[in-house]
Amino acid sequence: MRFSPLVCSVFCIIFVPLWLSLAGCDDGRIHEETVIRPQEGATLKLTARVSGMKSWPEKYSVVVAGFGADSDYDILSKVLPQTAADGREITLYLSGIGQEVATLELCVVNRLRKRIVSYCGMDATAAVADTLCLDAGAVDVEMYSTIQRWVFNENCVACHGRSTSAAAGLYLTEGRSYAALVGRRSAADSTQLLVAPGRAQESFLHTVLNRNGVIRHDHGDILSAKPSLLTLLDDWMDQLEEEDEME
Repeated sequence: MRFSPLVCSVFCIIFVPLWLSLAGCDDGRIHEETVIRPQEGATLKLTARVSGMKSWPEKYSVVVAGFGADSDYDILSKVLPQTAADGREITLYLSGIGQEVATLELCVVNRLRKRIVSYCGMDATAAVADTLCLDAGAVDVEMYSTIQRWVFNENCVACHGRSTSAAAGLYLTEGRSYAALVGRRSAADSTQLLVAPGRAQESFLHTVLNRNGVIRHDHGDILSAKPSLLTLLDDWMDQLEEEDEME
């Protein structure tokens, strides 16, 4: 039987490449269906002796995180293990650090991954090695210690305790502020507690820091540029237990 030139051409076009393809597959090798690529970017190795992590409510996390140059929202982060005992050294790795990361920090973020406070950090833009090392040493991240440092020490103690006397007799220095606030009556309004455990909105501290004109010396501007710290104060007061009330 003879085939026309057209039929022969079609046969060569369709069947010969198919035969060659089948022959090539049967070469005894197993081919990977997925190409696995190494993770891009540098890796941070954090070592620290952290205490106080369990004091934070669920809406906050103690993390190691990377931030861009002009943003308070992390690009990537990893939560520190709460199972670690206070003061015990932990080692944590954060991988995939790209060029968009400007700083690497041990910090607290909220549910929106916004930085609330930062305990320590390093510049990531000048890194030349694939593995970066951050030794944070001993870090107290306890919630009230954090408030003492970033709220009272930075904004309040100049009038409330750092000098020889404290305004309104209210000492907000370290070691004295908790007892002076929690369950104590306000000198300006004896019907209110300075900090009412579990009731931030009813606390005089909340009122005076959120509104001007409450007392003679306005306090409403003290943290007006730091709303995250005002929220932090309210969340701390709300999570206090009723038995902390002393009157």
